[in-house]
Amino acid sequence: MKKPLIGLNPYYFEYSDAMWNGSKDRYFTAIWTAGGIPVTLHHPDQDDSINEIAQAIDGLLLVGGPDIPNNIYNGNHPELLDSDVMTPEREKFDRNIFLAMYNLRKPMLAICVGMQHINVIRGGTLYEDLTEQLDGSVYHGEFNGEWANHTVKLENNSLLNKVIGDDDPEITCTHHQGIRTLGHGLKPVSWSDDGLIEAIEDTKFPDAFLAVQWHPELMLDDKDQINLFKWLVQESRSRSQRTSP
Repeated sequence: MKKPLIGLNPYYFEYSDAMWNGSKDRYFTAIWTAGGIPVTLHHPDQDDSINEIAQAIDGLLLVGGPDIPNNIYNGNHPELLDSDVMTPEREKFDRNIFLAMYNLRKPMLAICVGMQHINVIRGGTLYEDLTEQLDGSVYHGEFNGEWANHTVKLENNSLLNKVIGDDDPEITCTHHQGIRTLGHGLKPVSWSDDGLIEAIEDTKFPDAFLAVQWHPELMLDDKDQINLFKWLVQESRSRSQRTSP
């Protein structure tokens, strides 16, 4: 049986007088473990190539990354952003590849800033810094720093709950931002004890994507978390087979 091709949107950064793209090895390991073939995408020279990329891959993993520029969602506190902010090139690519895949109804799994970006694309806003702006915030770790572990509550009838199979799993996270106001056409399906939305799904097409704030790729020994990647791979394979001539 042919393994589905899972695209990964790249980190995009400057190093040694050149622009680089790539993703953490853990993301690739998770996709291989789940039975898919991971491949790093790249920002095309022409916008119309986005649709060609979406046509070529079977599924998409929207990986974590730096803070989204807060002018994108009319944020008022740029001073609270991390020093590492997403480049305009990545923000544009991530936005367009998400929309292209959604229009094709190809499955997606979004992690951390991937979930935040979907919310922003749908018109939602973010907390620039949870510690400063969310009363009673639990410790969610630090981006590119210390991991945190805490439990989350899952909505009983959600796709996420069916995939993970646990009402209140313990998760690993490393972020300082989160959803402030929910975007259009989204529904929250998981929360931490401080009320922060920890996962979202689409209201119109509930199986279009799963989006979580935590980092399941940091929990590769947890079979419940690996199920997220298995869902992506299995859905990608199934839909690919249904659309094949």
